[in-house]
Amino acid sequence: MSDASSNGARLRQAVKADYLAALGMAAWSFASCEWQVCWCCEKIKPGSLRKIVGDELTAGKIAAHFKNLTRNMPKSAEREQLKDLAEEFATLVERRNSIIHGKPCTGPNGESRLSSAGVIEIPDLEDAADAFAECCSKLNRIFHSFLKTYVPPHVQRAANISLQLTIDARGRPRQLPLSSDVRP
Repeated sequence: MSDASSNGARLRQAVKADYLAALGMAAWSFASCEWQVCWCCEKIKPGSLRKIVGDELTAGKIAAHFKNLTRNMPKSAEREQLKDLAEEFATLVERRNSIIHGKPCTGPNGESRLSSAGVIEIPDLEDAADAFAECCSKLNRIFHSFLKTYVPPHVQRAANISLQLTIDARGRPRQLPLSSDVRP
């Protein structure tokens, strides 16, 4: 441990615990929402998590990836819900960025705050945390319903092709007759 941390320097920051609690809840709620997006991406296109983590995608790039994936899904009511949630998440990324990249300042009440376009007060942080949590909840519902059984089109095509092939007695692949080719 460094001398600064062992002496509790973090506890001497000029910010009150209630502000830090609201800030922490907003950060936690966004992180939960962001990872729910990541898991939805993985269900829509297997391998997405590897890309997101391996390329260390920022929240903005994750939002763009999610929007692209949902736009390219087969048409359905659930796709429209996911597209709407992708748009909502992209907007929430901007809101999160204004908080996390905010500059420390002294608010009108004389207390330490963050500011971006304006001073970020506790109700602003609570509203943001609620919005992040609500989006996460919607994503979680669709993840555990529609996406639970969703099979991406490219996986369906590959499964159909593999079901049409078999190995003959000499170890060579041969195509099975499709159901429309079978004659009595």
